[in-house]
Amino acid sequence: MLFPCWIAIGALFLLGTDSVQKPSVEPAVFQYPCDGYLSGIRGKGNFGKYISRTKRSPFAGSYHLAEDVWVDGGTKVFSVADGHVVYSDFSPTWTDPDGHMHWNLGNVIVVEHQLPTSKEEDLELICSVYVHLAADRRVQVGDQVTRGQLIGFVGANKSEENGRYPEHLHFGLHRGPYLQISPAWQRSLIQRARDIGLPCGQDGQLVTGEIKLKLLPKETVQVEFIGQSQKTWLSLLVGSTSLGYQPADIAAWCQGYGDKQTIEEWIRPSKWIREHLAPK
Repeated sequence: MLFPCWIAIGALFLLGTDSVQKPSVEPAVFQYPCDGYLSGIRGKGNFGKYISRTKRSPFAGSYHLAEDVWVDGGTKVFSVADGHVVYSDFSPTWTDPDGHMHWNLGNVIVVEHQLPTSKEEDLELICSVYVHLAADRRVQVGDQVTRGQLIGFVGANKSEENGRYPEHLHFGLHRGPYLQISPAWQRSLIQRARDIGLPCGQDGQLVTGEIKLKLLPKETVQVEFIGQSQKTWLSLLVGSTSLGYQPADIAAWCQGYGDKQTIEEWIRPSKWIREHLAPK
C-alpha cells in the first residue's frame, strides 16, 4: 500500500532549548482499530517487512511501514484513541495515457492523538493512519473523536474506493504531529540539494549546496542554502496527480513503504496498543 509521492520529512519542531512546564495530561488509552485485529495481522504482522527486489512489486526494495489487517470489506473501523481528525479524503489509483499504474491509497483517515509526555519519552503526539477504507467515511477534518468511535469501514475487494487493493485495513502509527518535517524527507532533500540541486527563483534555476530547513505556518518549509542568498519554499503536503480527481493534499510522510531508516518514524501498532490498552 503505497502513497504516491515524495519521500517524507520528520519532526524538527524545537526551535529553542528552554524547558517549558507543560500541563499534566491524562494517560493515553488505546484500543485496536477493528474486531479481529490480532488474528488479521497473521502472526507477527508485516510491520517493517522488506519487499525483495526480486519480487514483481511496485514497492520492491522498500520496507512496509504499518500492519496489514486481513479482514473482510465492510468491517467496521474505530478510532484507536481520543483525538481529532486531521485528514479524511479519497485518493484514487489511476492509469496514465501511457498505461502506467499510479498506486494511491483510496479512502484514508488520519487522527492525531495527544500523549502524556511524562510517560512517553518526549513523544507528545502520535497519528493513527487508516488506509484502504470504503467511501462511507464517518468523520471530517476537524472532528473530535473518542476511543472506539466508528469512523469508517474497510473497502471492498479491489474496488476503486480502496485504491484497487485486496480487501484489508492498512493501519499505521506515526510519531509526532501531522504537520512536521520528517527525517526521511529531510534526508532526501539534503541529498538532492547536494547532488542535483533544487529549483530557486522565478526561472527555476537549479542551485546546489548545503541547506537548512525551517517550518513556517500553513504547511510550508523554507529551504535556505547555507552561505548563499538563495531560498526556496516547499509544501509539507502532496496530492494525487490524477487528472480526473484532485483530492485534498495529504502530508508527505503518509506513505505505505519507505527505506530502513524511515521505519524509525513509525511504531509497530500491535505492540503499542497492547502496551496502552484500557485496564480491565
